[in-house]
Amino acid sequence: MPNSIMIVLGVAVCAAVFCVVMMRALITEHTHPAWFWVILGFSLLMFVVLTLGFLPRPEERLADRLGRDSTAVQTTARIVALDRRGAEEGHTMHRTGLTLTLAVKEHGGSERAAKLIVWVEDALLPSFATGETIHVLYDPEDPAKLAIDRRHTPVQVQ
Repeated sequence: MPNSIMIVLGVAVCAAVFCVVMMRALITEHTHPAWFWVILGFSLLMFVVLTLGFLPRPEERLADRLGRDSTAVQTTARIVALDRRGAEEGHTMHRTGLTLTLAVKEHGGSERAAKLIVWVEDALLPSFATGETIHVLYDPEDPAKLAIDRRHTPVQVQ
């Protein structure tokens, strides 16, 4: 997963280049000064929208961190209920946001309830139906920090 700072810096550079190129055109054409504020505002809006679009979601960041953490607990969870949060479409995939209500299996065989928000590529949605079992990781220090174990339960077609 790319570093969040690198994503923000990359988007900032793109927005700055756009702003500089447009400002140069304004200066050489001697246009109305109000266009300065329009282009500056659009550049800031572009920066915010692109940054939010490229940054990984909280569950994705947690899954990445727990996947690298040797103390993370690997277990399974049964999907008790799900709610669709919406959809997003890219050039190569269509993903659906899900709020999953899970019964997470504990070490002693008991189960605890947990909620998890995850975005799943539509081709893999059948694996996230009510009653299905998925693999999860959680932090032993804070069991509420729960994420999909993407090595065993993919959320994206490779």
